[in-house]
Amino acid sequence: MLNYVIKNVTKYINRNNFKKLFDWFIYKFDLNDKSEQFEKNKKNNLHPIRPRKGEIYLIEFGQNVGKELCNTHMGIIMQDSYKNSVSSTVIVIPISSSNRLCDTHEKILETDLEEGKLNKLPSKAKAEQISCIDKSRLIYKIGKMTPEFMIRLEKRLLKNLDIA
Repeated sequence: MLNYVIKNVTKYINRNNFKKLFDWFIYKFDLNDKSEQFEKNKKNNLHPIRPRKGEIYLIEFGQNVGKELCNTHMGIIMQDSYKNSVSSTVIVIPISSSNRLCDTHEKILETDLEEGKLNKLPSKAKAEQISCIDKSRLIYKIGKMTPEFMIRLEKRLLKNLDIA
């Protein structure tokens, strides 16, 4: 097996980002182990990690392809709280602190936070990058958005998906 890996990896070693992608590959094994452990720890079909809709988590998105979001970012839980208690995955919208605001983004102000705090305000929820992730990618809870903000974000998401 090792010879197979060496043979097939050698031609890529000098490419840009090889170390970053290889490190992600190793880290992904750890996330898979964590995910399997969560599955073993389910009781009464309830997942041991139960985020609630509107909560903000620090999330390991991993390595990207092209312009996809990557690395560690905050994200807002969008999936229904009940589904979050039974599912091994969760739907999130990532948060970015860059200044550029597009029509696919929802601006986040200090008044939009019910609890916790963000490092940089204003920030934005990048509704065009909605993602379904395994709960093993959730690092820790940071805070929670207000119900009013969640309504705005849901409207932004529906507009982005062209759903009336």
